[in-house]
Amino acid sequence: MSSDSVLMEMKEITKRYPGVTALDNVHFELKRGEVHALVGENGAGKSTLMKVLMGIEKKDRGEILIYGKPVKINNAQEAVDYKIASVFQELSQIPYLSVGENVFLGKEHSPFLLNRKKMISETTKICEAYNIDLDPRSTIEDLSSAKRQIAEIIKAIAIKPEILILDEPTSSLTEDEAEKLFEIIRTFKKQGIGIIYISHRMNELEKIADRITVLRDGKYIDTRTMSEVTIDNIVTMMVGREVELYKSEKDEYIDLSNSKKVLEVRNLSKRGEFRDISFDLHQGEVLGIAGLVGSGRSELMNLLFGIDHIDSGEIILNGKHCIIKNVGDALKNKIAMIPESRHQQGLVLMHSVADNICLPVIKRFQKRGFLRNSMKQKFAVEMIDKYNVKTESAQKLVKYLSGGNQQKVVIAKWLATNPDILIVDELTTGIDVHSKAEIHRLIHSLTNKGLSVIMISSEMPELLAHSDRVMVMNDNHILGILTDPDQEKIMHMIMEDKNKSNNRRMEEGTNG
Repeated sequence: MSSDSVLMEMKEITKRYPGVTALDNVHFELKRGEVHALVGENGAGKSTLMKVLMGIEKKDRGEILIYGKPVKINNAQEAVDYKIASVFQELSQIPYLSVGENVFLGKEHSPFLLNRKKMISETTKICEAYNIDLDPRSTIEDLSSAKRQIAEIIKAIAIKPEILILDEPTSSLTEDEAEKLFEIIRTFKKQGIGIIYISHRMNELEKIADRITVLRDGKYIDTRTMSEVTIDNIVTMMVGREVELYKSEKDEYIDLSNSKKVLEVRNLSKRGEFRDISFDLHQGEVLGIAGLVGSGRSELMNLLFGIDHIDSGEIILNGKHCIIKNVGDALKNKIAMIPESRHQQGLVLMHSVADNICLPVIKRFQKRGFLRNSMKQKFAVEMIDKYNVKTESAQKLVKYLSGGNQQKVVIAKWLATNPDILIVDELTTGIDVHSKAEIHRLIHSLTNKGLSVIMISSEMPELLAHSDRVMVMNDNHILGILTDPDQEKIMHMIMEDKNKSNNRRMEEGTNG
């Protein structure tokens, strides 16, 4: 069969919910051995279309063809029978089981006789075949977000798919780790696997996609080959107008020589992790932090926000020494933090938008031990309006909002504390280009008013476009702080340090 033969077609797919048409006459085609990107804003219909393909959602109209033959896929197991595998953004893993056990979850020959040794062996073979550095014996809950993502991809590979859906596969990966994933995807292509690739990281599409299909408001817009479009063309098709994705909205870059230092970290140490970490943050500055996953970026910020404890060193805020033992101490010192995972760390999904926004400041709405709901509701509505959260009601469960609006709720929640310093960890992961640009504008409007921001991002264009300076980290130490950063400089610093570390370990091993 030729490499350009059509593997799967979705024709005139329509899906309606009460009062909403999620998909309206949508077309999509996948060829053998191609990466076909499916893009659109949150709510455009991408996930719904894939859920129809997986049998998770029932279509109201249209047909699915595999190798030219109409098929009916009624559930996820039938999708697996047709060799369709998926890795969705929300991972379906059992944290206390090993990687190998998660890979073969639901594929056991008997629920009473689990051959764990074979699970580990088979997972090891997959890792070796695709040059994946992951121990199948590792427990999922002990892995980083990046490793968990890779574990989910291994699980999909295990069914030997012909069609593979990857939904935001690099959302928790650095650019270096994303490149390794792209190598795996290129191997899939050579094997004739058709890959449907969903991503909000526009710069990835040029590297990995052969064709691209754009959806907007549940409607099919166009399918083009990647070679005939630019990222600006794609963004315009997605939102219906021009948007500059990585345009900085700062009024001007701050003069560090004249600006006030709001934070000074001196010789901060934590046994087994950090030693003698020192840096400054200026009023109105965006200090970016670059580094590979595992470099210590998030862990360092956890110390500043009181999630973890320092062993020694000084934290100086506005010229005064302070002690931060817990999150309450951080909030009292006007430090707030938007965490890496909005679902696991930032939101209570089964509670309302109002509950989530008011959670850190709930004492404001209490009188004599009783909660004054009217005050809480009024404040929540004000914050919803102020930060442009799109929701029908403050009482709507936050789990039903789009990714971009969920992130705005997290932002509103922590800005409700009126911080002087805001730490943001992967602020725009998994959200569409329109929401991303909107959040960037918000952050810069706040820094223009004097808020100081520490920004961790694995998306290098975002980091470079929106930071006044970039602090580069590797292996739990600071390599330097750049006032004129570029990607080549940053990666050169990291790779040079990694080589030094490797050489040092080899010498220690030889001497030992």
